Amino acid sequence: MEKKEIIKKFKLNSSQLAGIESYLKQLIKFNTHTNLVGKSTLENPWISHVLDSLQILPHIKNKKKSILDMGSGAGLPGAILNICGCKNVTLVDSNGKKINFLKSLNSELEVSFKVVLGRLESLGTLGFDVITSRALANLDKLLTYSQKFIKKNTVLIFLKGKAVNEELIDAQKNWTFILEKHQSFSDERGTLLIIKNLKKND
Repeated sequence: MEKKEIIKKFKLNSSQLAGIESYLKQLIKFNTHTNLVGKSTLENPWISHVLDSLQILPHIKNKKKSILDMGSGAGLPGAILNICGCKNVTLVDSNGKKINFLKSLNSELEVSFKVVLGRLESLGTLGFDVITSRALANLDKLLTYSQKFIKKNTVLIFLKGKAVNEELIDAQKNWTFILEKHQSFSDERGTLLIIKNLKKND
């Protein structure tokens, strides 16, 4: 999918487009001295990072919902979701250099996400409407992290790679949930998982 097609598919307006372009500029600049993302992923960042993050958007109907992006790293997908209209986004990471990058985005770009430096295990028990994650941990661990942040109708949206089926088998030994699987737009080996009604097995 080309950049023009991505812009059209997600109906990005001029300010969202400008925000994404500014984000990518900052990411590429920061990545020259601090390793935020793999260099090869910056060859076509509109596919590897922007499209990968944007594919979550259609599954968030209400852009005012509170979103927790676990292990946000370079702000993916959380910063992109915030640039594209999600108003209430919290980005958490335990890596100080990555948090510094996210804080610099807050001052350089017109974004309004919250940034938290810390490990998920040590965060207070706050409830969120939507929990996202990309390339942080296997599914069983993601569900363990998520458990303390879920409310009654929380939706978990995770971007997973080619090992997704093995991860699902492992996770279902410990958890019960309602699952939707969607083919990734950005990588034919990838899957977007939507998980609802998460419960720990007895």
